[in-house]
Amino acid sequence: MIGSGSSSTPSGTNQTTQGSNDEEQQKINELITNLNEMTFEDSSIIPSLAQKINSDEPEDLYHGLIGVRKLLSKEDSPPIQEAINANIVPRLIALMTKSSSANKVKFEAAWCLTNLCSGTTEQTEYCIDNGGITAFLNLLKIENLEVAEQSIWGLGNIAGDSSQFRDIILNQNGVELLVNALKNDSNVSLRRNGVWALSNLCRGKPLPNLSLIKGAIPFFADVLKNDTDEQSLTDAAWGVSYAVGNEQGVEIFLAQNAVPNLIQLLSHQNLALIVPVLRTIGNIVSGPEEHTSAVIKEKNFFPELFKLVKHKKKAVRREIFWTISNITAGTPVQFEGIMGNPDYVNIIIDVAKNDVPEVSREAVWALSNSTASCTPAQIIRILNNGVYSCLLSLLSQEDPRILQVVLEGIEHCLKWGEQFNLNDDNGKNKFVAELENQGALDLLENLQSHEDAQVSEFSAGILADYFADEEEEVEA
Repeated sequence: MIGSGSSSTPSGTNQTTQGSNDEEQQKINELITNLNEMTFEDSSIIPSLAQKINSDEPEDLYHGLIGVRKLLSKEDSPPIQEAINANIVPRLIALMTKSSSANKVKFEAAWCLTNLCSGTTEQTEYCIDNGGITAFLNLLKIENLEVAEQSIWGLGNIAGDSSQFRDIILNQNGVELLVNALKNDSNVSLRRNGVWALSNLCRGKPLPNLSLIKGAIPFFADVLKNDTDEQSLTDAAWGVSYAVGNEQGVEIFLAQNAVPNLIQLLSHQNLALIVPVLRTIGNIVSGPEEHTSAVIKEKNFFPELFKLVKHKKKAVRREIFWTISNITAGTPVQFEGIMGNPDYVNIIIDVAKNDVPEVSREAVWALSNSTASCTPAQIIRILNNGVYSCLLSLLSQEDPRILQVVLEGIEHCLKWGEQFNLNDDNGKNKFVAELENQGALDLLENLQSHEDAQVSEFSAGILADYFADEEEEVEA
């Protein structure tokens, strides 16, 4: 038998064969168009559609695949279990993995399996046990846009179901295969679904092993630097926020030089994008000194951050002050850009006193953290700019978690006053004197009987260390 590519084949025969193939493809395309225009609503026909799927006749095969796919695409109660009961999953996976299957067949089979993997965890697990993940991953290697995109969608569904399924994909080199399928492809839809699927592979509890997802970080950074699609940017920001959950992940991201792009996105109008951008920045600045410096060295960072402090969404405000609290927990040089700016300080004080608890708690942390490590000039400024006074006023708070943070900040101030010999004209520690002048001593004494043990012990310790003389005078 002579192969179709042999030069011995008469040219006329070759043209006839090509014409015959074109005619067959045209018929299939017309069949697919007609089937897509049909309505499939009755789930009772699934067994008969399953029989067609098991046929090798193109007309029957496409009829079965498209019919099942359309039934599984119903928004309300798609018949996933009925399809599984009809035993179509093994056949779908066989069609996806068979090298002789046409790309249109692989696409329709992958679409059916994707919908089946959007059901319950048990239904998804059944598809996985039959080789679903391996089939999807193998389809990523096919240079066909719609097949690759459908496979990405299926993998994203599976990864989003549970960390267990996510790890199965990761352990089969899922990130590398996904990134390779997305490289140099400008198709917006494919890239968008790919970023979403990669983000799902990086999320979940416990977080995945960094060695399995680190290849996604440069890709996310590239999206943040070059894409304009809001959904892709949002999913990339979430993906990075998960991936920078440890120091090595941060270092990989920082090496991509995408921090300026993150900061630029702070001014975006889309709330769904701002939140993961803030979370990523907050995760970075919560680490070692050099990680924090990589963010705050950008001249427009603090101005862009503080533009959002009055955002109507408390989720945004909470992320902002959590980020600020991580910065003020750093070195005196690092938080000087915030605490050395009177406008910023006044904003933090106002939020600590007046915002909703979820936000004010983070602002209190920011103030308290700024007292932990100070130069003499900075601790004097904390006394003069109202930070210490604010902490004293918060001793009347009821939330024990806030009280613990407040007491810690007050104790820091009292300690620095003593250590740096910051005394008033009477030789008394200025911070002791200010506490008394603010009428906060009674509040502190009352906290000794607080129901929270830590609050009680903390306040008793401060009184013993710095106000023992006053108690002795009262007793005398």
